[in-house]
Amino acid sequence: MSYRTDRVRLVSLFKRKPGMTREEFQKYWASTHREIFTSLEITKKNLLKYEQAHTSDAALKQMAEASGVPMADSEWDGMAIFEAESYDKILEIFQSEEYQKTVNPDADKFLDRPKCQLLPLSLVTVIDK
Repeated sequence: MSYRTDRVRLVSLFKRKPGMTREEFQKYWASTHREIFTSLEITKKNLLKYEQAHTSDAALKQMAEASGVPMADSEWDGMAIFEAESYDKILEIFQSEEYQKTVNPDADKFLDRPKCQLLPLSLVTVIDK
């Protein structure tokens, strides 16, 4: 097994603020917050890829019915995937003054931050089409 040396990923598991519907959360995150985060020069410079993965109750139900395996309700409302050449590049974003002044206060509007989790991931490519 060998880890990729050209990139790393950080996955953030997100939980919405209490009192906010999943639809409200997803709409805000996919529009307003995305625009704020992707407008930062440090984000443009340091990230190779940024993806949002939004949970789907309908898909969860379909998968459970098709597989015959009951699936638990997810405690997560979404997942952000940050891909960069190194963890240092991702840290530069989070530690930047611009991020601290704009992105963090905006995230407090829709995230239950104490319930969110971070997973730094080193990659082993198994299939790559």
